[in-house]
Amino acid sequence: MSSLLNPVGPAGRTAYWIRRLVLLGLVLVLVLGLKWLIFGRGTQSADTNSPGGSSTSAPSTNPSVSPTNTADAGQTLACADSDLKVTASTDAARYPVGSTPRLRMKIENVSAKPCTRDIGAAQNELVIRSGSVRVWSSDDCSPGGSPDIATLAPGQSFSVTVTWPGRLSAPGCTGKKAIAKAGTYRLVGRNGTLRSSASPFSLT
Repeated sequence: MSSLLNPVGPAGRTAYWIRRLVLLGLVLVLVLGLKWLIFGRGTQSADTNSPGGSSTSAPSTNPSVSPTNTADAGQTLACADSDLKVTASTDAARYPVGSTPRLRMKIENVSAKPCTRDIGAAQNELVIRSGSVRVWSSDDCSPGGSPDIATLAPGQSFSVTVTWPGRLSAPGCTGKKAIAKAGTYRLVGRNGTLRSSASPFSLT
């Protein structure tokens, strides 16, 4: 022990102490370096590379992100009229007077993204006209109803079928409901502000 504290040799006592201090410093640097490699880098890898790890970065607020990304996050956007197509049709092209034709309206998502639309009875209407005369509307005797918000995937459609009693009607379901006469008629469907093309049929 005394030889360690009082080194002897040709270099002298001071040189031995300097060498020991340098060696001790090197050992300390190596220990600290190994500790950083083991603990410091290991923690960083778990946060950023682990499949089940959670990210510690803040959410992006980049203003260039497309607003359509909200649909991917589960916040489906409302359908614009341009996203949809409404079609109206009858179950035959010709009927005898006094028949009760089956009328059909289809609302289809023709866009490339899912969107939501109110397809409730209050938003839907089927109207029959003869020339410029309004003959009948599905809203005349059955207006309103609760909203029915549905999500339509691309290419998905919703259809509603109504039976026309073959008689005239007026708003509020008032007046005499006379039997429609022989002639050519046009059926138009509506969902909200979006209307279909006219679908012709005739009574004979």
